[in-house]
Amino acid sequence: MSTTETPDTHDTTGWTFGDSDSIDWMTVGDKVEMKTLADAEGRTIALFRFGAGYVGGTHHHELSEFSYVLDGDLVSNGVPMKTGHAYGVASGTDHTEFRSENGCTLVSVFKSFG
Repeated sequence: MSTTETPDTHDTTGWTFGDSDSIDWMTVGDKVEMKTLADAEGRTIALFRFGAGYVGGTHHHELSEFSYVLDGDLVSNGVPMKTGHAYGVASGTDHTEFRSENGCTLVSVFKSFG
């Protein structure tokens, strides 16, 4: 073993790990791409990249969702947001407005697809 390697002494059963640098962006809609970073128990953490002029449709949140703006700008349910802003959405609510004039990147935790 070299000096930079360490023995694997941790049980990772039930864990998922993701390296965003080694995951390709996946197109999931018009002007929107996603990188799934990790999943556990029906929840996902992912990066989203929304292109300039993106407008999302109204949708319902069965479970809570959390997002943090890494860069860019967006309007979420009428609230202007920019880099460093975050939101939490309670389960059972509707998301009626989501748009970005100049584009943005978010990290989000949400109910897994499927």
